[in-house]
Amino acid sequence: MTKSEWLDLTVLERKKYNLLSEVMDVSQQMGEALDRSDDVSVRMLVAMRQEPILHLEEVRQAAAARLEGLAAEDRERVGALREGADPQGTDEEAYCTQAGNARRLLERVLELDRRLSRRLAGENSFYAQEK
Repeated sequence: MTKSEWLDLTVLERKKYNLLSEVMDVSQQMGEALDRSDDVSVRMLVAMRQEPILHLEEVRQAAAARLEGLAAEDRERVGALREGADPQGTDEEAYCTQAGNARRLLERVLELDRRLSRRLAGENSFYAQEK
């Protein structure tokens, strides 16, 4: 894979991380508003959180399209890196670092979202069926 292709994938992972940071920030504000029983702020923050979530989907689609445009062996290499293969070279290392940061932040966002959803919706929560 070329340096440019690695850079493109790394930039998309950085965009994902930035958007996830925004979702995390708004979600934390939602939790604080829930603590204060501030229903108006909660509704406003739910609406505000939608925009970065929609942008995350756009980034996901762009990354999928970018991967689709790669040669099969390059797609396999990216897949191997995502599964934990050791990076070879600085381009792969940069990609793995950024992808790892985004993945860890996503896990934190999902956990916070579970807690908020259960607080807001109780038994009707999207996550209520999980056990």
